[in-house]
Amino acid sequence: MTRTAASWRPAVAAAVLAATLTGCGGGSAPTAGPTAPAAQNNAGTPSIGSDAPPPPTATPSATSTATPSSVSKAFADQVLEAVNTARATPRRCGSTDHAAAGPLRWHAQVEQAALAQAQYLQQYNLFSHTGANGSSVGDRVTATGYVWQTVGENIAAGYPDLAAVVQGWIDSPSHCVNVMNGSFTELGVVVVPGTSSNTYRNYWAMVLARPR
Repeated sequence: MTRTAASWRPAVAAAVLAATLTGCGGGSAPTAGPTAPAAQNNAGTPSIGSDAPPPPTATPSATSTATPSSVSKAFADQVLEAVNTARATPRRCGSTDHAAAGPLRWHAQVEQAALAQAQYLQQYNLFSHTGANGSSVGDRVTATGYVWQTVGENIAAGYPDLAAVVQGWIDSPSHCVNVMNGSFTELGVVVVPGTSSNTYRNYWAMVLARPR
């Protein structure tokens, strides 16, 4: 991942994981940033990458917990409007045509899985689908108590606002596939601001899921 202080090309990465391991998506390995914070004053070139994480090491728990939301209702509504508007239009993701997909619902536990990864990436100045203790998106969703059938994750860094990051995901084939995947029914999206010690000005995470 090349970084220059004067350039701002946003970064995105995608992963998808099915409990049955069917229909897994992704391709190249995730791009990781430096293991220690880089003093670049929030200036850098965000990168693009995608991966398909390994299956979770534990079976999804049957216990469901009530998890409070970490974002405002206004933000959640804006995300749902932007993503569901994109899903409502048939589109080509790379070389694959996708029919319009049904609207997604916000889910606080799915949101918490997204928050865990965005906070981890910001804290350690990384850009990867691998999370704390080597976790995959499936592990992180399971940890919230959500019982899932299929999960997927898009991450991004450096995008200035919601409209830009959604468009960035739509413009990248593997991330577009996640957005347009009709098997997903619920999502959560968060953005964590970077600091002067981070490569990127912010860290975005979108987790999409279908309950079992």
